[in-house]
Amino acid sequence: MGAIKGSLSYKIFHVQGEIEDGWKQKYVERIQKNAFTPLTPDDEDEISEGWVPIDRPLQSEFDIYTVLFDHFINLGFRQDRYSISSALLKAHVAEAEREFMAQNDKDELSKFERDDIKAIVKHELKEQHLPKMRVLDMSWDLQSGRIRFWSQANKMCETFQGYFEDTFGLKVLPANPYINAVESGLNEEQIEKLGVLEPATFIDGVVQ
Repeated sequence: MGAIKGSLSYKIFHVQGEIEDGWKQKYVERIQKNAFTPLTPDDEDEISEGWVPIDRPLQSEFDIYTVLFDHFINLGFRQDRYSISSALLKAHVAEAEREFMAQNDKDELSKFERDDIKAIVKHELKEQHLPKMRVLDMSWDLQSGRIRFWSQANKMCETFQGYFEDTFGLKVLPANPYINAVESGLNEEQIEKLGVLEPATFIDGVVQ
């Protein structure tokens, strides 16, 4: 969360390219295509990601009224993950192997049998545990072309960046001093000079 309430810590991205004509309906359709799909114990994947309404993270249906607020597109990016500790899984697998060998009068198991038992145990544990849910807010200012994404984690920001570009067909660049300066409207000569500047450290007002 964050856009509506909570942390003010977010990362800024700059959107590159022009918004196409008829974007409202197209964007809603693309958001819906990339909407979050809940995990189930039968899924092979351990993780699921996608868009949710910013104020209703348990929903996955969109229209323009759940997406557009004035000149902002606001969305939640939801990531669910099954998180079963390795120690818990190992203990249950060992117990299941002992029971299987006793029931079948076996002294050892084949690799196929071990893999099969592990898969069955993992499925049973998934049925007993809900996935961990994480929802991070995104707010895209259509007028300035700036996105605020409420996470500073590099891996999560990279994942978000890929989802945004796939959904909206626009490239985004994470903000940094150079990109911020370019986006502020410097001319080509100023940008060229900026590119060759050396970083400086200021201590007590003195350039080191």
